[in-house]
Amino acid sequence: MAVFTAHILPRPVLPQLASSSLCEPAIAGFCPHGEHCDHSHEICRIPEKPLDPWASRQAISPYNILATEPRLMPQGGTFDHEGPGSYCEGDYRHDNDHVDIRNINILPTMDEILSLRPPYMPYKDFHQPHYLKESGENAGTSRHLDTLFRHLRYDSTEQLVDICYRASQIIAFPSQQETANSDYQFAHTTPKGNRFMLFRDICFEEILFQEVKGLVLRLSYACPKLLRGRWMHSSGLLEEGMLVALVGLDNEDHTLSTIFFEVVLRESTDAMNARGGNGQRASIQLSFAQRDNQEDVRRALYYFQGVLRGRFVLVDFPKVLLAGFSATLKQLQNQYHKHPLPFATNIAPSDPRTVNSRIEPPLYATSSDFSYDLNPLRRPDAKKTDLRMTSLELGLANENLEPFQKRLEMETTLDQGQALALSQNLSRGLTFTQGPPGTGKSYLGVSLTKAVVSSSTGINSKPVLAVCMTNHALDSFLEDLVKDGITQIARLGAGSKVEWTKPYTLRELSRRMKLTQLESHNLTRSRIRLEALHREGTRWCDSLSTSDLSWSSVRSHLMKEYPDIYRQFKALEKADQSFEGHRAIRHAGGFGFHCWNSGFDLQALDKLSVEFATYLGVDPSTDDTSRSGTRIIENLLAEIVSRSRDLNTIVSSGSSIWSMSPTERTTMVEKWKLEIGPQRLVEQLGELHRRHQVAIQEKRKATQDIDARCLESSKSQWSSNLYYEMLDSPITEQVIGLTTTACATYWPLLHRLGLKVVICEEAGEVMEAHTICTLFPSIEHAIFIGDPLQLRPQITEQALSLETKFGRDYRLDESLFERLMFPSTPGVLPIPPSQLNLQRRMHPAIADISRATLYPYLQDHESTFKHPAVVGMADRMYWFDHCHSEDTLDSRSAAFKSCSNAFEVEMVAGLVQYLIAGNAYDLQNVAILTPYNGQLAALTKRLRSTCSIWLSEKDRETLIDDGFLSVEEAAMGGRVQVDLINMLRIATM
Repeated sequence: MAVFTAHILPRPVLPQLASSSLCEPAIAGFCPHGEHCDHSHEICRIPEKPLDPWASRQAISPYNILATEPRLMPQGGTFDHEGPGSYCEGDYRHDNDHVDIRNINILPTMDEILSLRPPYMPYKDFHQPHYLKESGENAGTSRHLDTLFRHLRYDSTEQLVDICYRASQIIAFPSQQETANSDYQFAHTTPKGNRFMLFRDICFEEILFQEVKGLVLRLSYACPKLLRGRWMHSSGLLEEGMLVALVGLDNEDHTLSTIFFEVVLRESTDAMNARGGNGQRASIQLSFAQRDNQEDVRRALYYFQGVLRGRFVLVDFPKVLLAGFSATLKQLQNQYHKHPLPFATNIAPSDPRTVNSRIEPPLYATSSDFSYDLNPLRRPDAKKTDLRMTSLELGLANENLEPFQKRLEMETTLDQGQALALSQNLSRGLTFTQGPPGTGKSYLGVSLTKAVVSSSTGINSKPVLAVCMTNHALDSFLEDLVKDGITQIARLGAGSKVEWTKPYTLRELSRRMKLTQLESHNLTRSRIRLEALHREGTRWCDSLSTSDLSWSSVRSHLMKEYPDIYRQFKALEKADQSFEGHRAIRHAGGFGFHCWNSGFDLQALDKLSVEFATYLGVDPSTDDTSRSGTRIIENLLAEIVSRSRDLNTIVSSGSSIWSMSPTERTTMVEKWKLEIGPQRLVEQLGELHRRHQVAIQEKRKATQDIDARCLESSKSQWSSNLYYEMLDSPITEQVIGLTTTACATYWPLLHRLGLKVVICEEAGEVMEAHTICTLFPSIEHAIFIGDPLQLRPQITEQALSLETKFGRDYRLDESLFERLMFPSTPGVLPIPPSQLNLQRRMHPAIADISRATLYPYLQDHESTFKHPAVVGMADRMYWFDHCHSEDTLDSRSAAFKSCSNAFEVEMVAGLVQYLIAGNAYDLQNVAILTPYNGQLAALTKRLRSTCSIWLSEKDRETLIDDGFLSVEEAAMGGRVQVDLINMLRIATM
């Protein structure tokens, strides 16, 4: 029986040249000196920068072998606590088991997927042992970042590992039914319960080069009958931006590999008919998920070009978005041993016994002449006195603030709890405010933002960073600010679904700026280089897809092996040197070889103006400089033709490249292809892709410079220096709003701004790893508002949950808010939160449930007593008990893991019908909540025949992924924008 291990790539054949001999501008995309440059333009491997000792790549473990038995991890119900890599008994577990988290690939390697040893998982508590034995001021921070990274990465990738392991078993140990049946079961579930879709009979169709993503592969696959035609587009599978994996089995050595991609474009069987799909094959375009991973690029190109051969399956992970976790993990790696963590003595202490629960005022507020301007919070009818929180009140941060609190109650719209919370939040550098439902947490957040913004004056003022967990909550918070008069805001991230935010987006604000000369230069240079590499990469892809050679791919080979022929083609390159100002023609020197290789006769070159423009990728009729562009292109073509004919005259007819017949040319090109070899060709294309990604980073840096100036510029700078003139945009941003995920994405940009204050909403629902990404080194005032007694952070792996006995040592779903409010480390004092105590939402009879369980201090606002009685009901609340058992489900069904109860479904349907029949309520006034997906599906199927139903996108996708709704049922529902008026809302809790 074959033994299946992780695939090892062959050694690269592309030569590596010393950095000193290479032309840096050519590597970056374009060298203005052309053939007169003193440095090499050869496409070769570039020596990597020296790595730290621990960064050396570990070899694949010979003990990690694919088993036929189900994979159940972690084995024995435990993780390993010995330490990573060399700290582990018996050496490293796999090739991604690094000691330093900065060297760990975010996505799992094949060797890691095959490893059945328990992964290293550090304890969360600081009094527990940890492999890092460092001491010093930042020891606690390093340990904490290491712990958070490993916990979050396991939660984000364990399902990927589990699914890829099962996919590897399917391709390595195929059953007779699977190999014989042309139509196959594409929906699968691992023994651990992770659902995935698997597509078979993968073929490499085409390779493309996109300006933003670089290399893109187009694959085709055998499309299951249920997904053919229009059904694929309504299935929710293989959606743009989602993560997929290509799992392969090498034909020669029976080794396994996994390459992760993101979906660029899916094409149905209808689109594949023109390419011979016969209604049975569909295709998909994929970009590399890890674009800087040269091993992934090389491996994919080897199999595409036939350097290696194997069988593949395409794995679709339901609704897994790489951007949802990769940015946070990368930022934790970036912060490790690099950036200090604010409030580290409280958040990540080196010695937990030294934690002091007394929090001092924020540093920026400690000067004797500082005061918070609270006049924007005053009621219109309040006395016209100056309302400020001075250094005197700030000095009472941990003492008695009652007098000032009373004044706030009298002169503002804040209630007692909100007034005290505002006073405490302004007078402490690190604060937490807990508020039960309906107590005005968002209102407090808006009030705090107004207070901080109105108190920020002078050239050193910085925007307030407002962070929310979801885009919906962020848009709501920013809208409240705008309504309260704070209109100088910038919204970062592209997740908003409301139109009013468009003028406030960073892209729009930056677009309205007038660029400085330096910014314009840097941006133009980066675009030129990126464009040049894109054109070059496109030519290489066309060459490989058509099994042909381009001038770039053959140039260095001819220079070494055929110098006479090389000199004839090289002379044509000189023709474009006098036209270097026109970006489109900077690679025109290869046109001579293109014509020669295509079989054109020398006498016909001057008639190929259209062919020449196509080769350059230019349409003079639509080019923004069409007149000058057309003239330059015509002159350049004439120069190339003239040089070609002059060379043909100088060189004897026997040696002239143009005297060769088309057959001789084809034979010569085929000979060159064999001499160069397919491996070297694809490695050169992989190097171009790498250079293209570097150019993208350079362009991103140029854009970031502009964005930073847009966000950080102060009023005095705008008015005093025309160098920073703006057209029709705000003179400075007072508030920067974004989600926690976007905060990690934009971390380098925000770090440059030197932000002082961060206000985080929904802090009780945010993972601590995400919270850490909001704490920039410059932060002096961190305000967290939420309620850890309501919803905790959502995690995938219950083995890390504090709600399970096993997961209490890791507590990934414990927010920073909850950890510091209820510390589990013995001897550590909690940081007392501010508490809001007056609710304005529920009738007191319903609020009694909250008082009896979680919030004994909760008070009711007088307005809640005025809620009208429920028409047709004697009481506001009922507890209903019955003896009807749950439905019996087929254990073979994917829906077996959830529950439903037909009796309760009929009872709820009857109650909805009764309430609507009374004409006091419409469907929009009724909501049905259930904790089970199975019950949600049963309610949906029962009620959709009698009324219009609204399901959230998340619930709808879950019902499809868990098998409660078929693809056909999902397609009938469609993905349309709906009006909630007169629709019954059904949702899971």
